[in-house]
Amino acid sequence: MPAARPAEPPAEDLPEDLTRLAALHGVATSYRPAPDRTVAASATAVTSALAALGVDTGTPHAVRAALAAREAELRERLLPPTVVARSDGTAPPALAALPEGTRLRVDTEGG
Repeated sequence: MPAARPAEPPAEDLPEDLTRLAALHGVATSYRPAPDRTVAASATAVTSALAALGVDTGTPHAVRAALAAREAELRERLLPPTVVARSDGTAPPALAALPEGTRLRVDTEGG
């Protein structure tokens, strides 16, 4: 008979605004150390990761303000931060949805 696993402590519930803010910044709120186990990240870990990205999460008001700012930023963005293009001359799909007359500046890796 296999040994019983010790009980895991209950996962800390993250506030909904903090969870949404983390998702909008690409910060994970859980991880899977094994295929059959998911571990929730602590609020401290999530706020530390967001702080490393320059996001103020010091108070619930700051979280709401950062969430509103990030949602507005993403709504107004025309392109993702990075667009990869191939050398065959075909336009990346991200460029197809730009409004008529949009001007772009292209910076390549090679300068």
